[in-house]
Amino acid sequence: MRNFGWIRTYITIGITLGVILAVPAWQTILAGQTMPHSWPEAKPLALSLALATGHGVLRMYSWLPSAIYHLGFAKMTFQQWLFAGW
Repeated sequence: MRNFGWIRTYITIGITLGVILAVPAWQTILAGQTMPHSWPEAKPLALSLALATGHGVLRMYSWLPSAIYHLGFAKMTFQQWLFAGW
């Protein structure tokens, strides 16, 4: 099982960066909202935030293989690729 440690790293990076991608959507959803005080009030808000988070994670997982491919074949560090671009 030790040989598959990269899978855990890949999943962790994808989820972490996907949540970061979801932040602008969260800000839009939460703008002008008041604090819900019961589950029926909170349910639509929680669903909207969960969908935004899922969308961010899916976007990240669709982008991550491309980043790994370009980094691996160009022999660049992640910082070089991120800031220099392609």
